Formats: sequence, structure tokens, C-alpha cells
Amino acid sequence: MKVVSKIIEYGLYLLVFLLPWQTRWIIRAGETEYTTYSLYGTDIILLIVLLLFVVLKCQMSNVKCQTKSQIQNPNFQIKKFWYFVGLVDLFVFISIFFANDKWLALYKYGWFLLGVGLFWLMTSANYNKIKLIWALLAGIFLQAGLGIWQFLSQSSFASKWLGMALHNPAELGVSVVETFGNNGIGERWLRTYGGLDHPNMLGGILAIGVLLLIGYLIKKFSIFNFQFSNNSKIFNFQTNAKLLYYFIILLFLLALFFTFSRGAWAGLLAGIFLLLFIFLIKKDFLKQRELLKIILVGGILIFFLFSFYGNLVLTRLSQDTRLEIKSTEERMASFSEAKIIIKDNWLFGTGIGNYTLALEKNNPGQEKWNYQPVHNVFILVWAEVGFLGLLGFLGLLGFLGWSLMRKKKYFGLSILISLVIMMMVDHWYWSLHFGILWFWLLAGLMLTNTDQGGLGRTDADSGPIAN
Repeated sequence: MKVVSKIIEYGLYLLVFLLPWQTRWIIRAGETEYTTYSLYGTDIILLIVLLLFVVLKCQMSNVKCQTKSQIQNPNFQIKKFWYFVGLVDLFVFISIFFANDKWLALYKYGWFLLGVGLFWLMTSANYNKIKLIWALLAGIFLQAGLGIWQFLSQSSFASKWLGMALHNPAELGVSVVETFGNNGIGERWLRTYGGLDHPNMLGGILAIGVLLLIGYLIKKFSIFNFQFSNNSKIFNFQTNAKLLYYFIILLFLLALFFTFSRGAWAGLLAGIFLLLFIFLIKKDFLKQRELLKIILVGGILIFFLFSFYGNLVLTRLSQDTRLEIKSTEERMASFSEAKIIIKDNWLFGTGIGNYTLALEKNNPGQEKWNYQPVHNVFILVWAEVGFLGLLGFLGLLGFLGWSLMRKKKYFGLSILISLVIMMMVDHWYWSLHFGILWFWLLAGLMLTNTDQGGLGRTDADSGPIAN
């Protein structure tokens, strides 16, 4: 059982490290991404880990090897959270029977179950939470480095093994920032994707990565807590670890800037200002000082970047150029279309994963790429799984926020606020494979109390999400 437990533990580390890579086998290509059937590499890892964990749990039950502390110290907050998970699951399942394409709905329901399975592992498996978060940050670090290269070179490459598509800023459909000079000649600047399907997705994980690092830095916590000697000179890595944190934060901010994702920018700012507000209310001057230092250093970097690329930022924040006007008009139109779909399917929805099919049914004859999910997770949930499913999802988020506030997990609360802000302006947390797993991963990490994962351990809380 120890061997199986270790395989599960390191399988989780590998899973979160590889999660941003979209390597997959396309089983059946649909007319759009939202109707394509695929098996992702991370699905295989997750399914293997889940199967081993079920076997381990059965073995533990058979030989009665659970300790007394594991039995008597369950995490009641997680138990209560499962009621909301079950409620959402119930209405997601019911929505399948109202779907136009029931096979597609079943396939997307499988994504939902995989996300819930990942949440179960986060809250029940035996793993080191600190190592898992650093495996996650290492994966984000690679995405940040790749994204920075993409923007500076204004090019990318395709790789079926990494799940990456070619993004040429000269081609239509690629996410760019379009500017026009005084001579009227336009320029198309590639927004950085990393290895993900859209710059907003890269921006979303970078924003969360920055908040995680801020949490560790402010708590003055480091896994590099040791000394070593070289030629009689003692080097204390703990003293220099802060520089490493600042370097990674600045790298993440640099990549986040190049995504030009307004939702990710807003989400990060909301998380940071929430922390600053809490520290001001609590009169925690030490944490105020550390956070203000981070804001100052990050602000200097942004000022430097703005001096070079300010025209791109102003373009994204304004409504004066063709693409930005088009983007705003499409978003507003999508809200009107969602209103019609919800009106016709308000109780049980169109079926999970069937929103774009319902949109095509209401507006036939358009180009396939015009059929996109509405850019708001909450509206999309209502449209696909109905009003009761939306209530369950809101209850899930509300209970998560209440639990974090009750336990004074302020860094976890800042991550939740950042997520909610980004959910209000985008759909990938519900509509795309990576977004679903990403959401349930973070939910599990925020609710887990201990360094060693679940299993009812009583270790002291630590890490940015813990408190």
C-alpha cells in the first residue's frame, strides 16, 4: 500500500505540472472546439491516479488500517461542501435528458466528473500540499517563459505532442491587438498563448500563480530552508529565497502583461486589493509593508512595459479600434442571445455542453466560428443546466467563500475573488476541458487544511491558501 500511495502522490504532482499542456487524441473532430471529442493526456493520468486511489481506499477499508485520528478528525467543511457538489451534479445529470445532442452532453458530463474526481483527490489523498503547489507553479513557469518568447518573437510553433496550435498574427481568428499608426497602416500584435487555447486562459493561470507566490512571500515561508558551505563560506538560501520569489513574480507579471487579458488583469488586481484591504482592517502592518513592496516592484515593471507597449494597452482598454469594437459588440450580442436561450430553457437548461448547438438552432446559417459560449460562466451555467443548477453552483462558491472567511484563509479568499471576477467575463472555466479541471483543482486546494492533503490529518495549516 505504501508503494501505491507514493504512486498516487507523485502522480498528482505530475498531473498538476502537466495540466496546462493540451496534449490530446482527437477521437472525433467536430465543427467547432465545443463539439469535438478528445482524450487528453492529463485525463489518462487522472484516471490512473483515481483508480489507484479507489484501490487503496478499498485496501485500507479491508485491513482497517485507518488511524484513530483519521476517523475522529474529518474535515466537516469539506463534507458540507460535498452537498453542494452533489446538488450541482444532480442538475448537470438531469440536463442531459434535455440536450439536443445527448452523446455530447454525456461526454461533457464526463469532464465534470473528472473535475469532481480531481477535487476528491485534492481533499482526500495523501500528498504534500507544498510540493503540489510548487509543481503547479513550475508548470505555470514554463507557460510563462513560452508566452514571453511568443510575444517577443511574434510567432509560435505547432506541436501535437505538446497540444499546441500554430498562431500567426497575420491570420484571421488569432487573438491579436490591432493598432493603427498616423499613416493609417495597421499592425497586428500576437497576444501570448503559451501552450493553452487562448490568451485569457494563460492570463488566468498567471494571475492565480502571482497570488500564490504573494502568499508565500508575505508569510515568509520557503521550502529552501537550509544552508550549505563552499570554501568555508556559508550561503544561506533562506536569506536569498525572497529574491527568487520576486524574480518568479516579475516573470509571471511580464507574461501576464503580454496576454493583454483584461479579465486576468482585473482578477489579479481584485485579489491584491482584497488582501491589502484585509491587512488594513486587521492593522497587520508587517503584511501591509510586504504587500506594498510587491506592489511597488510590480508597478515599476508595469510602468517600464507601458513605456514600450502603452499603445497596445490603451487599445485594449479603449473602444476606438475595429477589433475592440467588434469584440464588445459580439459580447453584447452574446448576452442577448443567452437571454433568449435561458427564456426557453430556464429550468433545466439546454444540456451541458449543448449551448452552442442551441445557439445555432436559434440563429441558423452563420459561420460555425460565430457560435461561441456566452462570456460569463454564471449565465452559461444557467443556460446549460438550468436555474436550479445555477443556484447549486452559486451555493458552492458561496459556501467556499464563507469557509475561507470563517477560517481566516485570506489568501485563499483572494484567489476565490480573482476566480469569480474572471468567471464574470469569460466562459472557459465551464466550457473547456482545462478550465473545468483548473477550477476543481483550486477548489480542492482552497478547502484542504493541511500540508499533507486530506485523510483527516491534524497537521498545522501552512502555505498561502491555508491562512
